[in-house]
Amino acid sequence: MKAVKISFIIFMSLVIILLVLFLSYGTVGYSPKEVIRGLGEFFLRESYNLYERTWWAASPEVVNAALWDYRGLDTVYETTVFYLAVIGCVTVFRLLKEYPSKAGKKPYALTVIVRTVSKIIFAAIILISAVIAFHGHVTPGGGFQAGSAFAIAPLMIIAAFSREFVEKLGLKINLTHALKSIALLGITTIALIPLFYLGFILQNQYKPWSFFPGFPIGGVLTLVSGTIFPLNVAEFINIAMGFLTIFLLISIPEYVFKKEIKGDIHEP
Repeated sequence: MKAVKISFIIFMSLVIILLVLFLSYGTVGYSPKEVIRGLGEFFLRESYNLYERTWWAASPEVVNAALWDYRGLDTVYETTVFYLAVIGCVTVFRLLKEYPSKAGKKPYALTVIVRTVSKIIFAAIILISAVIAFHGHVTPGGGFQAGSAFAIAPLMIIAAFSREFVEKLGLKINLTHALKSIALLGITTIALIPLFYLGFILQNQYKPWSFFPGFPIGGVLTLVSGTIFPLNVAEFINIAMGFLTIFLLISIPEYVFKKEIKGDIHEP
């Protein structure tokens, strides 16, 4: 027993030493170079270059230009992986229908103060997430960030009110599952449209070696940056509804889940 304690102390000491070394290296062991790397310089110079449009993405927001244009296939793969992860979660639960509470049973909810504050924060989060999504092509933001921010709102409402309250708002699993599928279909459609013009998959703007004329870069009120704006919106819906689907599934009461799977367990 004494040998086990000594071994544990030695092991934990090594872990602490390594942790301190890694943190020290991360804070004082690296300093950014003054010279911009070639790839970074290319993105900064070409992503929104009105005078040389051969390589441009028509977006002044360089991060989103890189994500959706210069390395768009990687982003599509990541989005597909997330979608498949949600499908896996749905498959494990195998529960897509609504599960209302029993007649006469009052849904669980927190205090009136928590519920009131949650409603205010809910509205603020929805507004902020929409701004992040719809302005992601011109300012820092984008579809994934916006969808992740949106997902916090219904999660908070589930905790403050109940799962049933969220479903009464219309956010049911069938709907969220359908919306995220439509969003992924939208991303796929945008990616494939240039092929009909003998262009390239995920092509955004015109290239001298392609017949595709490019997507619109301007709108009535603001710059739309070709494909980057609609791709951000579709990604926003996909991520938001994906997370919400998972939250609705994991908030199903345990007795309902067991009853659905085994068929022999009833509510206590």
